[in-house]
Amino acid sequence: MAAKFLLPALAAVFLIAALWRISREGFKLGPASRTWLLIALIFGAVSAWLWWSSM
Repeated sequence: MAAKFLLPALAAVFLIAALWRISREGFKLGPASRTWLLIALIFGAVSAWLWWSSM
């Protein structure tokens, strides 16, 4: 499977994990939540770059 199809799915998984963690912590942004969000942002940015560069 191509990375440009896999990375958006992984970004969504990490975003869901971050939102789940934030809701578990009483909607406070702790270190673990920020880490999940940062990973989701990185995967999202790389997947957007791959989609854009393959056009």
